[in-house]
Amino acid sequence: MDQQSFDHTDQVGDEQEEQGEFLSSGSIEPPCLTPSICKQSQIMDQLQVLSSKEGNAYKKCDYFAIVACSSKATATDAWCRCKMVEWCYEVIDFVDLSRETAFIAISYLDRFLSTCSERARQVIENRREYQLATMTCLFMAIKIFEPKMIDTTLLVQLSRGSYSSQDFKKMEFDILFGLHWYLNDPTPMNFMVCYLALLPLHESSVTIPHELIYEHAKYQMELALLDYEMMLHSSSSIALAALSNSLNYVFTSHGAQYDGLRMIRCLEQMSERTTPVSDICKISFKLERLCNNTKTAIRRRSCPSSISPSQPSIHCYSSTTRILSVKETSPNCVLH
Repeated sequence: MDQQSFDHTDQVGDEQEEQGEFLSSGSIEPPCLTPSICKQSQIMDQLQVLSSKEGNAYKKCDYFAIVACSSKATATDAWCRCKMVEWCYEVIDFVDLSRETAFIAISYLDRFLSTCSERARQVIENRREYQLATMTCLFMAIKIFEPKMIDTTLLVQLSRGSYSSQDFKKMEFDILFGLHWYLNDPTPMNFMVCYLALLPLHESSVTIPHELIYEHAKYQMELALLDYEMMLHSSSSIALAALSNSLNYVFTSHGAQYDGLRMIRCLEQMSERTTPVSDICKISFKLERLCNNTKTAIRRRSCPSSISPSQPSIHCYSSTTRILSVKETSPNCVLH
């Protein structure tokens, strides 16, 4: 891709920021627990913008239904997506970046394939092209939202020479035009930070570390990315469900179940206009199931210690600590 195209990407991002859109960030921090009335108004405005984006330009669909009856041996499926999400997490962890960048990358991929264009169909029906598209989306997300940069030479190495730099550049061009240059995807993390800031946690009868609530909800959302069916739910719904589970667990463990139910009720009131409570309950159940079934390899750097399995290799997650496995090496892409 030429320099003019890259400049245009930056220009699009600048224009969206000037219009007051809430930008995704690779370094979102837990919000203040007692925001002022002015701050609350700003947060509500951010939620309104996020919800508007989610329901319009950033929609997704069940694109695997397109190839549900395909007899092609190379056709992709939910398993392929799960493997590529795992690979994205491995790369993100290895180079010490934010896992929210993986959210954005997979959102690019899902939205591109949801266009059902001829190019998108080609990617869906060919695992080699699907892997290339996923790697390219991660490259794009890192380039836009992370302070660090990776170049296509590294991607070529990670693909074990399966693709050339030109392959990545061409795929990036296809994805950008397929997305119509909409690159500020609203993630569950964006919504969760806003919801958490609006909760009256300071009114609780016990002191609850808000970082604990934040980390539990964040971990569930990271697991949700692995599940293709979860992609069919909106980011706001996933955020509400993860935060609801987190509130229930944390307050119950602190002997303040009543306060936890009150906070969950506040969440339900926030969601009444957009998502039925019954839907949130269904998503919450799915998230709990993911927490119980997800393999240790995904847990090791993100699972809060209080819900991790009893293994010495698991440690409490923090944004500044990474646990490297013995003899860990840079991940390679091998989906063929």
